[in-house]
Amino acid sequence: MTHASPLDAARTNAAPSTDSGEVAVDRRLSDSNQAWLGKIVDGRYKVMEVIGRGGMGVVYRVEHLRMGKVAAMKVLHRDLAADPDVIQRFEREAAAVSRLHHPHTVQVFDFGTAQGALYLIMEYVRGLDLGSIISRDGPMPWQRAAPLLAQICGALAEAHELGIVHRDLKPENVLITRTGNGRDYAKVLDFGLAKLEQARAPTTATDRQQIVGTPYFMSPEQIRGDDVDARSDIYSFGAMMFEILTGQHLFTGSTAVGVLTKHLTADPDAPSMRAPKLGIDPQVDAICKKALAKDPSARFQTAAELAERIEEVYSDTVGNATGPGSRSSQRVQRAFAVTHEEGESDVRLRRSDIDAFERGIKRARFVTLGLMTVLVLGAAGGAAYFLTRASPPLTEEREPNDDVAHANKIGLTVTGHLGMRHSAEAGDRDTFVVPWPAGEKRVVSVRVTGLPNLDINLAITDGDGLHGAVVDEGQLGEGEMLHRRSIDGSLVISIDQTLLPGTKLPVENVSDAYTVTVVQEDPAAGEVEPNGTDADANPLELTKELRGYLDTRGDVDVLRWTGADGTFNAVVRADGIPLEWRIGDGPPRTPGAARIQLKHGDLIRIERTDKGQKGALPGRDQPWSIAITAG
Repeated sequence: MTHASPLDAARTNAAPSTDSGEVAVDRRLSDSNQAWLGKIVDGRYKVMEVIGRGGMGVVYRVEHLRMGKVAAMKVLHRDLAADPDVIQRFEREAAAVSRLHHPHTVQVFDFGTAQGALYLIMEYVRGLDLGSIISRDGPMPWQRAAPLLAQICGALAEAHELGIVHRDLKPENVLITRTGNGRDYAKVLDFGLAKLEQARAPTTATDRQQIVGTPYFMSPEQIRGDDVDARSDIYSFGAMMFEILTGQHLFTGSTAVGVLTKHLTADPDAPSMRAPKLGIDPQVDAICKKALAKDPSARFQTAAELAERIEEVYSDTVGNATGPGSRSSQRVQRAFAVTHEEGESDVRLRRSDIDAFERGIKRARFVTLGLMTVLVLGAAGGAAYFLTRASPPLTEEREPNDDVAHANKIGLTVTGHLGMRHSAEAGDRDTFVVPWPAGEKRVVSVRVTGLPNLDINLAITDGDGLHGAVVDEGQLGEGEMLHRRSIDGSLVISIDQTLLPGTKLPVENVSDAYTVTVVQEDPAAGEVEPNGTDADANPLELTKELRGYLDTRGDVDVLRWTGADGTFNAVVRADGIPLEWRIGDGPPRTPGAARIQLKHGDLIRIERTDKGQKGALPGRDQPWSIAITAG
């Protein structure tokens, strides 16, 4: 989806917003778009106005209620949220992309579902997308284009190192803003979102004429439906580079299929051939040609290698440097510096604001409470406060303990009550901390027993709020459990009531006690959560059985094959768990024995088949296992 300029799109798509914080109403918006205006999303983001539209949804300007700072919210089309597989894919991709911190990447701070749609909270960037700049100004001279291209490579390099492939790199997905000294500054957006369309990918030539988005930048392997890696983005980069330098698409045709066919079969022109009057240097042609090689092995193998070559050619063709200390050499270094010198307004939400205010933002209420305490205490994490207390660990809850500031320091077990509510609207919440030293990593399982008249939920995080999870799968009277979670330092635990449909007031139970139990696990004895993204995949070794748990319907366990290429026997067991597994993006397989082909680095995904169902979660405390043996 394209991300129109927040500044220019606001002028054309929405009425001006007011300084008083009132919502900008625009009667030209559709009813579904209009319905978002004025809404409070996730209790923290107020939707102010529409600032852009694209192939996958709508972009709004939102204001963080507690900080008063603005961000962009991308709401994906509702039909995406109707597919449980797409929802899982969205959560997996969004969680991975939120780890990207490169200065030339549009930061993703938060994600979730609201009003039946999927949304992302992103950095608010003022500027035009690269496609709009090319349309307005025409071809971009190499002197201006090279630093931007190197910046884009920097964003790609970080993503590729984390196993994230963009899949939809094009000028419309690169925003150009300006630094304080007037230099161009690139921001790449929409990493991983194209993968959401895979479930609906066209399978026939006729279907491909209706392809979502543009075919002008797709790699041959992506068109064929093969597995893609970082080198697919290198090809898309080459096609984009060609358009930046010439003002023309690499290949054109009367239909999408015609364009796709040329990507598969036709030799690309050199930029200088297509635009002979622009004086494009042969070295620049060579970069573009290598990036556009049909065979991925003939391309630049990494974005870092590509960036290095761009800088070398820039130095030869523009800098004309005579030595490391020359003025021309210094000019080259300044042109390729990645520090954003723009004097950004304090009203824009930035990663540093999120880190300071909601450290390691998560999808649960307990994290917000814990992170507020981080600010109050002025420490790395609220749990560090408890390390200074001399009192012994408690085995029975002691009120008040509604947040991390008042959490009970415990050992490995404690009993408590969700007793008297605090008001007609606010029920009791219990918070505990196991005060382990900062910097010590552990793998823990946590469970809480049920209460007869309540549906409860369980949430955990570590002292810095950087590793957390929440589970709410048990029914009325049932407990909750989280297995084999990685924790760095102190363990913070929160117990809360889940209001059932039709329940308006929180319930009290002053007589029945629940019990929280923490078990320290052997890290080598099975999976280690989180492992739902490619970057967090657990290693899978030959002959070594790996066991794990699917705690929620949305849980996905990703494993990475560490052995050699070859044919192997695989045995997957899942007693009582409705489970399927697949190699990469291949077809789903059922538990049992299978003969499979594996290449070093292949990913194996294990997930439940009852993702869209309601009610009790079968096999939630039963482990799955997988073992690979020689064929």
